[in-house]
Amino acid sequence: MSEIAINKLPVPTWTWLKVNEYTVAVPDKFEKAEGLVDTMPDEVKVGKVDFTSVCLGDVELGAGEEFRRISHAAKTGGASYTVPAGVKVKEPIRITYDLGAGDDETGKLSRTAIVLGEDSELTVVLTFKGCPKFGANDIRIKAAKTAKLTLVEIFDFEDGANFVDSIGGRYLEKGGLKLIQIKNGKGSVALSCCADLDGYKSTLDIDTGYLVTGEDKLDINYVARHRGAKTDTKISVSGVLRDKADKTFRGTIDFIKGCKTATGDEREDVLLMDEGVHNNTVPLILCAEEDVEGAHGASIGKISEDILTYFASRGIPEAEVTELMAKSRIDAVAGRIPDDKTRELLLADE
Repeated sequence: MSEIAINKLPVPTWTWLKVNEYTVAVPDKFEKAEGLVDTMPDEVKVGKVDFTSVCLGDVELGAGEEFRRISHAAKTGGASYTVPAGVKVKEPIRITYDLGAGDDETGKLSRTAIVLGEDSELTVVLTFKGCPKFGANDIRIKAAKTAKLTLVEIFDFEDGANFVDSIGGRYLEKGGLKLIQIKNGKGSVALSCCADLDGYKSTLDIDTGYLVTGEDKLDINYVARHRGAKTDTKISVSGVLRDKADKTFRGTIDFIKGCKTATGDEREDVLLMDEGVHNNTVPLILCAEEDVEGAHGASIGKISEDILTYFASRGIPEAEVTELMAKSRIDAVAGRIPDDKTRELLLADE
């Protein structure tokens, strides 16, 4: 095992705050995480992953360079999904990764490349389960002009799991990514996404919901690099912390010189259910271009006494109120999943 630093804040703040990065212990060996394909539309060309041949080697990963080196050295293979120009795929790709129990010496790694031709559309739904001692997911995306990708990731691990999810992508003129991530299981999870908004009016839209319990950790790092004019980023993160849970959210909107009239907004809503939880929220806006508009905000707190009193007057005990409030965060994000089958399964589980 060796330790690597991931999810680094692009511009470090005071070290004593302990929010600049997240350290994880990584095994020396990896094996390929096998996914069970539920649906694979005929319009999608499936191949072996080769980040060099599909021109994805220059994509910046949200988890950072140390994770990139680990992923490349693992040589576990993977899959690439390519959509030809002009093809709007109606049926989503649905894949479930059951990572099993795992062990301390061998990690599980999935590697995926998604390449969208001009004016194409695709939805991908990935579900991760099991209890890996260390599991990881490496996704790299390139979207041509006016190409749109919706990526839904659901993390439903068992107690003791440790998982790293890293996404990187480049988006040309009017191309974009809609990312929906839901963590509603056990285990410690690190989520990350870096988007290079290279083209005019390219977009990044992230919607994340989470529930963290016990002594589990959730570490989130989202980075939007605005390079094209009139690019737009929206980041919305909402979740609940219980017991002795530990969560850090880093959201960076980077306005690079030349991205005139670009806009960015990031918001987080955190509900603290118990005294033992630990929360860090680190919104960051970097600006090298004058003609831009960026905003950030956070709402962090407990359930108000007024709400508890209101429900109590209707015969609903406090314990039940807290459960309802916690589930509502996940339900709200799940309700925005565009795939009916996935959305209904999640809402039914709630």
